[in-house]
Amino acid sequence: MNHRPTPPTARPWQPCGAAHVAVYGTLRAGGVNDIARLRDGIVRTGTATLTGTLHDIGWYPALRLQGSQSVLAEVYPLDDALEQALDGIEGIWPRNLGEYAKRLLDVRVQSPDGRARALTVLVYEALPALVRDMPVIAASDWIAWHGAKMDSHEHPPFQLRTESSAAPWAARSPARR
Repeated sequence: MNHRPTPPTARPWQPCGAAHVAVYGTLRAGGVNDIARLRDGIVRTGTATLTGTLHDIGWYPALRLQGSQSVLAEVYPLDDALEQALDGIEGIWPRNLGEYAKRLLDVRVQSPDGRARALTVLVYEALPALVRDMPVIAASDWIAWHGAKMDSHEHPPFQLRTESSAAPWAARSPARR
């Protein structure tokens, strides 16, 4: 008898129950995964300071909630559809990639009009294996830190690649004919 492995089935999605999410990296306004791309018309509730250790994973940060570093986060309203989309971005659902876990935190949120209030927010925390041996970011604002990091790297000017500017070996390559 020929047995084929059963493909894994997606586990049922579960909402966290929070009405707000705090984002600290690429999901912040201006980030490559700006939360506004996921929800048209979303309005930031305010900002909060998370406490932990922020790591540089490459093109995105990872936050461990252990440590004493202050990390700037933006807080947004959260519904089930947005949470499910965020779970997909963070690799939690439909398949858990083992990089992040959902955590609920009580934080003080400063609204754009200057008022402060306590809210329970969803935070995506990096799991220890993800940040092992990754450098710590000595900054509280990842967007500003990442922008400065990108500005400090030398980027060659863009040059349109043409046959005449291609490497000499490329012109002789059978795949290029």
